[in-house]
Amino acid sequence: MKTFLIAASLFFSSGLLANDSAPTYKFDIALTDSNANLVSNGVFIFEPLFDVEANMLPHQPPAVMNQIDKQFVPHVLVVNTGTDITFPNADNLFHHVYSFSPTKQFELKLYKEFTAEPLTFDAPGIVDIGCNIHDWMLGYIIVSDSPFFVKTEESGTASLKLPKGDYKLRFWHPEANGDDVFPDKTITVNDNTAVSWQINAVITSDDGFDSGFGDY
Repeated sequence: MKTFLIAASLFFSSGLLANDSAPTYKFDIALTDSNANLVSNGVFIFEPLFDVEANMLPHQPPAVMNQIDKQFVPHVLVVNTGTDITFPNADNLFHHVYSFSPTKQFELKLYKEFTAEPLTFDAPGIVDIGCNIHDWMLGYIIVSDSPFFVKTEESGTASLKLPKGDYKLRFWHPEANGDDVFPDKTITVNDNTAVSWQINAVITSDDGFDSGFGDY
């Protein structure tokens, strides 16, 4: 599995909106790869270069990494540092979830059809997860210190609301990451904004999937 550790002041989750009492601007992203294909599961991290007041903080919904049809759902999950994540198993078969990533090492031994006890993810970085029974199952948890981030959907688009100010922008994708793919940049948010960005890579696959290994 690829890993990409992120510095300690980075992100937040897809679809989060800042507190209504703080003025915010809508920021829309359309993402393609170098072949002009739509790119899902691209994580954009907006690292504020200003002091973030309490009324600017987004709301963090409950975090769930499910197991459905022998896949982790969602394939990429982004949470704030200190978040509890539950790992329900919706399949009528056993899964054995684990991670050896330095950010969070854990093991949820054989279980099915119930929700294991939640785990707290209290350090920023990338957590690669797998299933000890179904080797093709791959998932990624991005743990973020910064309160602003977004993940692209199947449509290759993403949208979030940001307070006015300057941000350092970072990018991560499970199949392509690093400065050569999408260099870090500084942006200024002072109005509603829509951008079309292209990464310097071809995305051939970004899912953990069952490649016909049968019902085990």
